[in-house]
Amino acid sequence: MNSQEAYTTIEDLFAQSEEKSAQKFYEQLLGVLNDLRGRDLSLEQLQSIEEAIDQLPMQGGSSKELKRSSQQFVKFVSKTLSLIPEGHYIALGLAFGVALGAAFGPVLQRTAGMGLGTSGTGLGVGIGLIVGMIIGSYLDVEAAKKNRVLKTSMK
Repeated sequence: MNSQEAYTTIEDLFAQSEEKSAQKFYEQLLGVLNDLRGRDLSLEQLQSIEEAIDQLPMQGGSSKELKRSSQQFVKFVSKTLSLIPEGHYIALGLAFGVALGAAFGPVLQRTAGMGLGTSGTGLGVGIGLIVGMIIGSYLDVEAAKKNRVLKTSMK
């Protein structure tokens, strides 16, 4: 099934679906397919994506199965086209910020001259979150400038 046929089929399934989880699955697929429309893809890339589309469970199946296959499809497309999903670097920045902030919290506690009864971990995590968000946002903007972001939403 080519991407245009898949898009039409998924639009119909989205309109017919009453389950929120299934609608979210279909909306994510529509977002990815819509983003792929605007990209200049080689014939080999198009064929591999069409093969991956054929593997998707279009109807039936549990919401858990739909979610898993949707995530696998997004990962496949991202890996095949060397793209990153929206918000990828922000998520990484926040995760690393929390981890490093918790690790360096006690160091900040001593540097700031806080007493031993207080916890510097909260201060470290807060600062780590802010720094991680700033760095992640910057990297996401840079990736968007290079057209390396795979949009997974219809917005």
